[in-house]
Amino acid sequence: MVPATGEAIDWRAALPRLDGAYSPHTVRSYRADFASFEVWCIGKKLLALPASVATVSAYLDACAPGVAPSTLRRRVAGIRKLYRLSGQIDPTQDEDVQLALRWARRKKPARPGQALGLTSDLRDQLIAACTADLAGLRDRAMIAVGYDMLCRSSELVALRVEDLDPRPSGGANLLVRRGKADQDGNGRIAALSRRAVAILEEWLEAGGIESGPIFRPVYGNRVLVRFLNPIAVSRRRNAFGALKGFLDVRYGARDGVRRVLVAGHDENYPTSGRG
Repeated sequence: MVPATGEAIDWRAALPRLDGAYSPHTVRSYRADFASFEVWCIGKKLLALPASVATVSAYLDACAPGVAPSTLRRRVAGIRKLYRLSGQIDPTQDEDVQLALRWARRKKPARPGQALGLTSDLRDQLIAACTADLAGLRDRAMIAVGYDMLCRSSELVALRVEDLDPRPSGGANLLVRRGKADQDGNGRIAALSRRAVAILEEWLEAGGIESGPIFRPVYGNRVLVRFLNPIAVSRRRNAFGALKGFLDVRYGARDGVRRVLVAGHDENYPTSGRG
């Protein structure tokens, strides 16, 4: 590796080009991953942009013992994206960098974790464990709605009151405006059961929510007028896992209902013809 002698390129100036083309979460990931690379380079008195193949390879070698191979691949993707945005030759395509990735993967093989499916029984246990305060009412609604809609955390926190369409049967339709598998924003309609609607309405009434974000941060007895962060959903989910004795388990509504549909009918799950 050759110490930095030239002038560094401001990679942050290129990030606004991604706005609108990628989700905010993806843009934040690119920023964080390249910033990690830059901090390491500064400590070694090396340039992050432009950087040599040897610098990128050495960075991967240094990170490999402490992170999962999937994290390394994501960081390489972040470096690659910022180089392309900056109009620089991409060092990550070099064979030495690819070999560094393979070395890290073989040294630390990792099997992907399987989420524990959120079945109707487990859903009911989690709802029963919620407290009676505002945060508990919100959590009850998130569990019930998330189970019915098969939605990810990012989709759950983006739901709006205006997109809720009650049905005469007592259930409701709810529009998911955009999802991970819907990059064009075509949206999809999800059905809510009568029970989920009743739990959701209890939260909306208690929080005084008539429009805007359905799920919001709660501080004491105050409900803030902004969307809940998806990270907060993950934290609440993990807290419930510890509460119910399922430490380090992720509750997957999508996976749980998928298993139910394969195994047989679950009368608690709403279909398009039911409320």
